[in-house]
Amino acid sequence: MLKHLFLCVIIVSVFAWIYGIYNFNLEAEQNACRMTYMFQTPQYSKINVSSSSSSSMYGLYFYNEGMLPVDVTKIKLNGAPVIFVPGNGGSYKQVRSLASVALKKGIGTSVNLDYYTVDFNEELSALFGNYLERQTQYLKECIEVVLRLYASKGILERKVVLIGHSMGALVAHGVLRESEASKHINTIIALSSPLQNPVLNLDKKIDAFYREIHNYLSKVRSFFEPKVGLNFCGTSLTRRNSSQNIDPILNNILLISIGGGNRDLLVPSGLTISRFSDIHSITASIPYVWVSCDHLSSVWCLQLVLVVNRFIFNITMKDSQNNSYFIKDRYLREQVAYRLFVKPKILEFREKYVWHKVSNNTIWHEDLRRIISKTLKKMEHNFIQLIPVSEYSRNQKLYIETIQFGHGDFLFGCAVESNLNKSMFCKDGTSLSHHFQILPTVGNKLRYFAILDINNLKETYANWTHIGLHISAARNPKMYNVDIYNATDRQIHLKVPRWPYFRKTILIKESSRGALYYKLLISGLEETHTTMELKIEPVSCVTTLNTITIKMCIPFAQGFSKYKTFRPMASESFYVNIPVVNRSVYNKLEYPISLEFFVDSSCRYQISYTFSYAATMSRIVQQYYQWLPSHLIAIVLIVLKTQIWKFHGCSNGKEVLLPYSGYFQYNSFFIIMGCRILSRLLRPADFISPNHGMSIHLIVIIHSTAIVLSIFSVLFLWSLLIVNAYGMSIVISWWPLRTTTIRISNTFPMLFGVFINALAIKTCGELALFVTCILYFFLILNEYNDYMENWTLRTALGLYKKAEYLPAEQKCPNEKKGSLVRFEGMKNFSFHISLFILLFIMASVNVMTLVAWIKDSSIVTPQTDPSLLSSLVVVTSLSILWSLNAPTKVPSFAVGYKGFTTFLYLCASGAIIYCETALHQLNCLIAVIFVLLLLLELLSRAWRSYLFYNRTNK
Repeated sequence: MLKHLFLCVIIVSVFAWIYGIYNFNLEAEQNACRMTYMFQTPQYSKINVSSSSSSSMYGLYFYNEGMLPVDVTKIKLNGAPVIFVPGNGGSYKQVRSLASVALKKGIGTSVNLDYYTVDFNEELSALFGNYLERQTQYLKECIEVVLRLYASKGILERKVVLIGHSMGALVAHGVLRESEASKHINTIIALSSPLQNPVLNLDKKIDAFYREIHNYLSKVRSFFEPKVGLNFCGTSLTRRNSSQNIDPILNNILLISIGGGNRDLLVPSGLTISRFSDIHSITASIPYVWVSCDHLSSVWCLQLVLVVNRFIFNITMKDSQNNSYFIKDRYLREQVAYRLFVKPKILEFREKYVWHKVSNNTIWHEDLRRIISKTLKKMEHNFIQLIPVSEYSRNQKLYIETIQFGHGDFLFGCAVESNLNKSMFCKDGTSLSHHFQILPTVGNKLRYFAILDINNLKETYANWTHIGLHISAARNPKMYNVDIYNATDRQIHLKVPRWPYFRKTILIKESSRGALYYKLLISGLEETHTTMELKIEPVSCVTTLNTITIKMCIPFAQGFSKYKTFRPMASESFYVNIPVVNRSVYNKLEYPISLEFFVDSSCRYQISYTFSYAATMSRIVQQYYQWLPSHLIAIVLIVLKTQIWKFHGCSNGKEVLLPYSGYFQYNSFFIIMGCRILSRLLRPADFISPNHGMSIHLIVIIHSTAIVLSIFSVLFLWSLLIVNAYGMSIVISWWPLRTTTIRISNTFPMLFGVFINALAIKTCGELALFVTCILYFFLILNEYNDYMENWTLRTALGLYKKAEYLPAEQKCPNEKKGSLVRFEGMKNFSFHISLFILLFIMASVNVMTLVAWIKDSSIVTPQTDPSLLSSLVVVTSLSILWSLNAPTKVPSFAVGYKGFTTFLYLCASGAIIYCETALHQLNCLIAVIFVLLLLLELLSRAWRSYLFYNRTNK
């Protein structure tokens, strides 16, 4: 019964994983980025950087446009220097969109920018850690070279702005550790960069680079710490100093991080924020951008390029000699960044308004209706809409939405008086324009909204009688909507169930007539993969030009507000999920996730939700695919444990002839249950541990997928063995690897091991692993082919040894006469297939070392090769096992086998607990397994010799 239950779980989980792959980009929006075009031909003028030979392939370029490149040393440089740092596999030419817009913008302003770009030879720095330190040192030299260009022209004490894309931003953060370079940095802007954790932690150098940056900045710079009661939906970020050794130079550097949103399938949004970021936002929530960017489009998306350049120009000033420089005050720069990347300055703000100068040209109008919608066209006079506060004693909230409002339009509160003509007016008023927030534009029309608490205004300003909306005269039409409502009528509270169900749940069957605003508060959404599909559908509409905008705010995650505007009369879905795990330090009930609905007053809507299985599975695949190798290793170790125990036990010997023996199992499920609990106890909550969930169904899905992957892998290998045995061997028999190399390795395995180790030291460890994988596979092929060729002959001649003729130390206690002896050595195909899978996974994890060595052999040396030590251990152990013709059957050594199989259980648990997010640690784990297999073989042989010696001496 249990077996069938686990079989059903595995089948359902695998189909769920496949379904997630099929819906991989379900949440990705259509690419709404506008292309940035150059105004003239881009030119990249190379600048000489006297660097070491190891970075001789790098380059530094100055961007300009025209027919010919320029000599930077001979032209006048009076712009503020900006250096672009490309990311993983990025080109230095990616700077052209940012730089071209800056060149054009500089023509019409008093300041200008000089853009430089670094060429890292398109190195894959996200996949091989040795690149990171070398790139960091070169970027440091580039900063010094750029500043020397200005110093040579008499421009001193200049600082640079660094714009890093992808891993380039991490390299820019790495420069902060260099005091000689960090003092010249003004601001760092990170575009779609995994600042929090690596996307793939493939080698220890990547892991160490992240840790060093984190540890260093934690000591010398203030940073953000989560605390109870923090609500990012109501406040801006404030950094808390957790160190007494704050470096004022580093603390003065403004750090801005920008994530790409749902379209960035390479770097999840949750990884783009750092605890050291002063400002963080995703592109879909940046005012006047409002679109999600994929990983590459973040450097050319015109909407984002304009905002980034606008920020840099706003923090740039001119000195007395007409040279541009960046302002030093970090607080001012942070305010500019907050206004451009988070919340813009809305309309006009004054503390007091005086009306006697404008009263003759102003129309004052009072409206007692609870819902107002008005469009003003070709206004020749100023217009003031008065809303009486005292008339709405039962209502608590005032919602005001404006369209196409601009300078001269504002919101205020005042005490209304009447003149001799019984006309209403205010002598003065207090501005409320700071309550306005911006909404995504619809048809290029600016939209603002404000929500005022009527009761609070009455308590604060007891003499106020009205709220006024001043609309200045204009030819272009302007529109405003007013909705006065009771807060409890427009708020919906939703507690997400622990085990979501798939049926549709209606939150609002039909919205109130004329309603403009609703708010949904969601609690219980704690893990990043859980996704709800929200639908808001029009029930009845007066017009067909209605639009709906939804804003989602996450109180415990800075800068992750999400907007979506629905097209008129469209039935679209809004997916609700969180980018980071809801930590326990936050009050989840007091500050739930909020969704605000800005709807059209001419329609009535139905709001419903369902648990989105497709979106949830797509996020599981996106965020947790890197866990598969660790679970695959754990499964192979459990299978290997079973194979060793059965081989040295008294079961039927035919099982070793089946390479897939032991893979159809479910015992590994019992390990993952305990690993989820142990991981909380054994792993400290440091920065490198990603905010991943601990749901048991998540682990079951991943582990089931790994089980099926292991089965398909071994069946594929077995099919190759069969194809080779039945005819393919004739085709490949001429290959030298089969005719020569295999014979040498069979005859002198230790000599071959020495050769492979020498190859690893001379080149790289991954090349040795790659060669060993090929050799190992052909050894298995060759042995299986020999077995099948001689099987008929061996059977006819009766060459199977009977148990009665075996030495006593090789007999099973209850073995019957006539039973067959299990095959030893390479003929134990199931055992060697499992070892081959371990070796292949290890080689796959380290494949980037081989790619880096092929591209630039100087970057991989015996001192810097992350795979060298583990590869030497594995190759040496494997060559000795080959020479010993392992495994050898010694049933009497049951105590040793039992201890070893218990240790395999522990190793399988370690693979899941420690290696899921740090794949490079699999190298050490696999190396330990091979060493212990060798020790087990040596001990079992020693035990057999000991028993034989005692029997012969009796």
